[in-house]
Amino acid sequence: MLDTAKLLNILQVIEKRAERIHNDEHTISTYVENEILTTSIAARDNGVIYGRRGTGKTHTLKYLAEKERAKGNLVVFIDVKQDLGSTGGWYSDSTIPLAERASRLLVDIIAMIQDSLINDALNGHGDLHPLNEIFDHIGEVMVVEQEEQEIFTGREKERSETDDLKASVGKSGLSMSASISDRSLDKSSESVRIKSSGGVRYRVHFGALGKLFKHALEAHPAEQCWILLDEWSEMPISLQPYVAEMLRRIFFSLPKVTVRIAAIPHRTEWRILREGSSDYIGIEIGSDLFPILDLDEFVIFPAKSKREQKERSINFFQNLLFRHINQELKSQNLSELDSLDQLTTLLFTQITALQELIRAAEGVPRDALSIISKAAIIANDEKISTNDIRQGAHRVYKMTKAALLSSAPEARKLLDAIIGEVISKKKARAFLLNQEHVDHPLIRRLIDDRILHIIKKDYSSAGVPGIKFDVLQIDYGCYVHLLGAPSAPQGIFGAEGPSEDTLLKAFFGEKEVPRDDYRAIRRAQLDLPTKLEAIHVPKN
Repeated sequence: MLDTAKLLNILQVIEKRAERIHNDEHTISTYVENEILTTSIAARDNGVIYGRRGTGKTHTLKYLAEKERAKGNLVVFIDVKQDLGSTGGWYSDSTIPLAERASRLLVDIIAMIQDSLINDALNGHGDLHPLNEIFDHIGEVMVVEQEEQEIFTGREKERSETDDLKASVGKSGLSMSASISDRSLDKSSESVRIKSSGGVRYRVHFGALGKLFKHALEAHPAEQCWILLDEWSEMPISLQPYVAEMLRRIFFSLPKVTVRIAAIPHRTEWRILREGSSDYIGIEIGSDLFPILDLDEFVIFPAKSKREQKERSINFFQNLLFRHINQELKSQNLSELDSLDQLTTLLFTQITALQELIRAAEGVPRDALSIISKAAIIANDEKISTNDIRQGAHRVYKMTKAALLSSAPEARKLLDAIIGEVISKKKARAFLLNQEHVDHPLIRRLIDDRILHIIKKDYSSAGVPGIKFDVLQIDYGCYVHLLGAPSAPQGIFGAEGPSEDTLLKAFFGEKEVPRDDYRAIRRAQLDLPTKLEAIHVPKN
């Protein structure tokens, strides 16, 4: 029989990272399906899925892969971080030209796609002939030899002589003996050493490869071929436009191929201008590659009212926990949960504890799973309370996010300055930042580490015409220790700011909000250049 203690134990063993999941059933059963999500990712346009770390990009791609395989389609799943190149070698070797490094990455990608097609062809699903020809067109290997020749010659002579004369007188008379020895040894040796060295270079014949892949795919019985590239942003940003260009030229024009890429927005460079030309190398977003989904926007649950947002977020995170717990219960041959209500009743002291978990996670599923696993330990076989969630969130923040800043003292200084301005002074938990400043390296570092969260992009205020803002929220872990105290944040933009319903209407719904509210929103701006100057950090 299921009880609270059993569920708390299960929370310690559920997988928090989708890349560690290798079971097809596990991928499908733990994915929280949503009509908007499933419809978007199934579109056949070549496209990109954006999202911060932990928002579910890998899980989404793996879910798509299993759904398409179930339809009989061909799926090639490539983890850029794990499957391509070498981070310690030529992958980031600046002595090798960018185009050549990108070519090598493309060769790895082509080889993985080719292997999948060959395996299917050997099983009677396809034609081996064009696949064999691909070997001849992957690249031309050229070795530029630098020859060294060393010739060693020498002669050695060794000679020794011995003259020996002995005389003695005995009873028998005089006796004499003499010995002479003369030994000479001549040695000669000669050796030649030749050393050749050079680098391997790849030349890709795009037209030939495109035609061969087209013929190979036409012979394959699958209706569609999906090429899924995960962790794109782990590729050095300087290489990305070149690899993108090569993918476009070989695969994007093939009607039977859909390329789907998962990437972090600000860690991605899709194209660069060719030197001395208006033409570009890479992919044009909105023309060659379409933005299919932004998980950052999905997990903040945009809504026109606080009630609607609360309902959507509770439903998502209840399902997230329900699916992960049931999958682990099933793997242990234990009885599964019957409903979301049973989950909430057994796991939490009250619904407000679940709501606190959602608030603490800041919309990031991976953080939610980490926080609740820590809270489960603190609960000690009892139901999880709001205070347990707060303590768990504080531990996760200290052990992960705060620890990351130990190697980035300038980012730590900026965060402290933002906390002082936004939380301590204004008692707010969010602020407006001019989009021109969002790309500052320190701001991007804090966003990468999930210490700042973008909850609204491209916001324009009537009080500041012509300027676009992003709305950034400070991570729950930064102020959880203040909750319940007078210094705790009071609302998104502070106690004097607009209500959450008013802000949600301004951000996601109606634009007409009272003039006083616009003034309050305008006061929520953060002057980044001034903050950077105060902590003696460059503005760029």
